[in-house]
Amino acid sequence: MILKPGHWLGRGSVLIDGMSLGKTVECDARVEADDTGLVVNADLAFQDDERRTMNVRVAANDVGTYTLRLASSGEVFHGTAKLDSPPNLGLLWNDSETVHLTFALFAVSEGYGCRGFLRDGETTYTWEVAFSLKQEVVKGDNVISLARRRR
Repeated sequence: MILKPGHWLGRGSVLIDGMSLGKTVECDARVEADDTGLVVNADLAFQDDERRTMNVRVAANDVGTYTLRLASSGEVFHGTAKLDSPPNLGLLWNDSETVHLTFALFAVSEGYGCRGFLRDGETTYTWEVAFSLKQEVVKGDNVISLARRRR
């Protein structure tokens, strides 16, 4: 599966249909594996100080794809995805089937990219976000530097 556990940081933009400039978005996501699949907990921050949290459950199903459940801002989406080989694609919808969301995940030089569309009534949103694995700094009392500090 293309999704790997870890702490992922993302940066990109969201464009609303009819706007000439997109809004910058930053994402702080933690992907964790459990017995039934993956859980993604993400915090999204938009340039206009809007913030959202998102929880995604990804579980393999019996037909070779994955079942998705996304909860964000009080709304729940269900869907399906193909995440084992390119193209990695997914489709989600809300319970009343009035909002549809599609996405593609792909490898980029330093991590992964995500592009997608969301259609809500007559409004279409598009986004593109690049994710990289956050490098955790490990400190220890027994680590010394061989480089000279002053030159």
